[in-house]
Amino acid sequence: MEYYFMLPPGYTIENQNRELMLSGKNMYEDKQFRVTMQFEKVNENCIRLIHRWENIGCLAVCFQPEIRVKTGFSYTHYVIPGVSYNGNDWGNGKEPKGLEKEGQPWVFDYRRTTIPGCTISEDEEHYFALMASDKEDASLISSCSMSADADGCMIHRLLYPSIERPFTYCSRDRYSEAYETFLQLDTGQEFTAEAFLLFGKPKAPAFAAANVEDMALALLGMPFPFAYSMREVQTLALSHARHLLSLYRGRQMFHIGMSPENGSFVKRQGFAFGWCGQNGMYARLCIQKGLQDGKKKLVEIGISNLDAWSEDAVTDKGLIVTEYEDLEKETPMIVDTCNQGFAMRELIKAYQLLKAAGIERESYRKAAKGVADFFVKHYSPEYGFGKTWDVHTGICTDRNGTIGAYLIPGLVDLYQESGEQRYFNCAKEACRLYFARDLSGFFCTAGALDTYCIDKETSGPMLIGALRLYEEEKTDEWLDIAKKAGWYFCSWMMHYDTVAERDSDFAAASYRTLGGTTVSAQHHHIDPWGALIVPALLSLYRITGDKNWKRRAQLIWANAIQNIAPEDGKMFHGLWRHPGAQNEGYCQCRWGVEKGPGEINDWLVAWPQAFCLNTAIEISDEDLID
Repeated sequence: MEYYFMLPPGYTIENQNRELMLSGKNMYEDKQFRVTMQFEKVNENCIRLIHRWENIGCLAVCFQPEIRVKTGFSYTHYVIPGVSYNGNDWGNGKEPKGLEKEGQPWVFDYRRTTIPGCTISEDEEHYFALMASDKEDASLISSCSMSADADGCMIHRLLYPSIERPFTYCSRDRYSEAYETFLQLDTGQEFTAEAFLLFGKPKAPAFAAANVEDMALALLGMPFPFAYSMREVQTLALSHARHLLSLYRGRQMFHIGMSPENGSFVKRQGFAFGWCGQNGMYARLCIQKGLQDGKKKLVEIGISNLDAWSEDAVTDKGLIVTEYEDLEKETPMIVDTCNQGFAMRELIKAYQLLKAAGIERESYRKAAKGVADFFVKHYSPEYGFGKTWDVHTGICTDRNGTIGAYLIPGLVDLYQESGEQRYFNCAKEACRLYFARDLSGFFCTAGALDTYCIDKETSGPMLIGALRLYEEEKTDEWLDIAKKAGWYFCSWMMHYDTVAERDSDFAAASYRTLGGTTVSAQHHHIDPWGALIVPALLSLYRITGDKNWKRRAQLIWANAIQNIAPEDGKMFHGLWRHPGAQNEGYCQCRWGVEKGPGEINDWLVAWPQAFCLNTAIEISDEDLID
């Protein structure tokens, strides 16, 4: 521990902060407590800290113990995984920003962080991280905080038990009062907990979290078996897709999802090509699965759907109206680069599948090329592809965010199909821009359409896009970007299981948080989004030989499919979920909940099973076996 030294442990009793004085080697005490610290070397970059608090006073006490570690270097970057990315400066939301609010340091419950109670600070040569252990509940149920000392060195804090202050970030852009719990010790009783101190040189500037993620994979979590085989996931996901179908304007369209109404689930109005209705992906997958299994009906469903988009929704600018019902509106239509990216990619994939089967659908190719041509023409060296565009005027209405990266994979696909170099060149230029401006600083932004903040999702197309570029041009540049996108994405992955509260939905459903991916700096809950990038993580494993990428793929996949309703359906919250259905949100912390942490929502949205079906077709069971 060349670069770090311990500060005296502290504690809170009756809202009074106190520090203990050093009384011997690794021992601190006052009239109330004696604290002993035991340090065990795990490896060259990790020390296990076991701290024991003994009540030596004459009265029982309720208290909040705290461990502090101060680094020996001035930080240039810091991360609280899943919560704060160097202070969450980007975006216009009201999510927690900086190290403090109203002059008080932020304190976050461990369930809000994707690595328990973890804080990371770094400069170019050094990093330090403090994180809780999940060995037992006493160690895991904790909280974390950071504060910068006057000399620029970071003070890392691990507190016990569950604390959130000065406020609780309870839903998007909303706060509730602080949340405090205390430990109680009778005289003579002890409290013991385990934590880890991690240190070394960052894998790359601003990427110390990658070092910590690797260590967390080794130290935390207990993997669980996959709930279904790939074949079973295919069957169940297609069942869900069929439940979403309706005939609309003579076309087979997939509703955006199903929500509860009068004691049962009903289809919610709306047909989105990409996020979050995934009509395009479902249609292409129906074609792919139908051709593979000789099921003509599935092929017909997919063709009917994509005919609607390619014939009805293409504008004279080449952009595609990606909310199908908007075609009946006269108001100005704004589309986003996320959905345009999904549209371009799914249309060209479907065109190729059908062409190989002897079925002509040139309209799909033409529509995909129209999107590509528009964005190649309008690409900006300043802001890339932007975020949103007016379909009638062709004017960019919002230039911000990494969200334009969604166009990169489709541009490479179209280059492969057409041989037109301009698509490949534009994909490369965009990937370089988004990496240099955003990802190289360990952040991506504004991928989820209902957020405007640092997020997880936009790193997905950065990872997939960089790998597609690497397939065509095997240089270290694209592999480096792919790995960094993977590390950043997996900083949003839960590396442990939270302790399920009694009578919670998590307890009732035996839901495991390990491998779940949280959403963004604005949305602090888990969803199954990670299912989409499981094949990309496996590709990184095959290219690099680094088994951590395969381990991440295994954990994310196990989490994403665990709560899919089985072939007989299931009852949950007094509502019958049809086979293949899965909800979107899993609230692991004090986020948007009425009953407390561990609540599962009833929004049976379209996209999770589209992503699961895509991966279940793309990889095999053997791909995930050690």
